[in-house]
Amino acid sequence: MIGQELFEHPRRQYPLFGITPQDELRAVVESPNLLESDFLTEEQIEAVEKVLDDNPDNVLTFDPDEDVWITGPEEEIEKMFAQREAFVEALISGEDPGI
Repeated sequence: MIGQELFEHPRRQYPLFGITPQDELRAVVESPNLLESDFLTEEQIEAVEKVLDDNPDNVLTFDPDEDVWITGPEEEIEKMFAQREAFVEALISGEDPGI
């Protein structure tokens, strides 16, 4: 389980899981909701395609805790999000969250 430091600063988890923040994409595609709409501009489509082309072995997803797009191995991203969730659940249930 993650510790308090990593929970408070989620971006610090990225190196532990082989995840890369895609800050440039965040500047062009502000929200994951845009991908679900039919209102993407040509610039936004090109930005998404570039990230996908540059990271063919990784997945692209949005990290709402850091408000940034990230790429990395799917299983590692899932593991990171699961550890965050387990940390919160431990806090809520009064357990030691691994601080």
